[in-house]
Amino acid sequence: MIRALRRTGDRTGRFLSEALTGRPAGRPYVVVAWGLVAGAIWFAIGLADDPGWPLPALAACYLGVWLAAVCAIDARYGIIPDSMVLALAAGGALYAWLWGTGDFWWRGLEAALIFAAVSLFRAIYRWLRGHDGLGFGDVKFVAAGTLWVGADGIPAVLLIAVVSALVSLLILRAQGHELHGKQAISFGPHLAIGLWWVWVLGPQPI
Repeated sequence: MIRALRRTGDRTGRFLSEALTGRPAGRPYVVVAWGLVAGAIWFAIGLADDPGWPLPALAACYLGVWLAAVCAIDARYGIIPDSMVLALAAGGALYAWLWGTGDFWWRGLEAALIFAAVSLFRAIYRWLRGHDGLGFGDVKFVAAGTLWVGADGIPAVLLIAVVSALVSLLILRAQGHELHGKQAISFGPHLAIGLWWVWVLGPQPI
């Protein structure tokens, strides 16, 4: 387990380094990487005068680290491992529990409903278009993210993710890649930046 965490840490550091410095391999994710950094700075500034800063600061560190890891793995391998989804869900559930059991159970119900709704959308899209528009890992990621931002925050998460993905496609096109209607890109990093900014800008605490 320690070895796996070390590998994930190395890949995450490499991803951030390549994206933040605009190297060819990481250039499509430059908005994602800088978005993670900018969100962290914004959040830290907002905690400056908060006497109860330790808990939200700890939550921000946990969420930020896992989202950066999701970006790194999905950008390179095109998958979001179940272990990362479970870690994200566990952190979100604990975060909701610490602010009250009512929030915890309600967030759990919202996550289940969002999972069902996004799964249905994925199935309908595949039926209409003949190919997947969203990976199943993305579906699970959105459901886990609901534990952090609630169902009300998911539309904003998806909007930010779509805009971020469009920017990545434009960068790929500028690099000379041929794009087409069935162009496959890793959507996890864009969902991650959407979740990060919705959580950072959302009301704290829950």
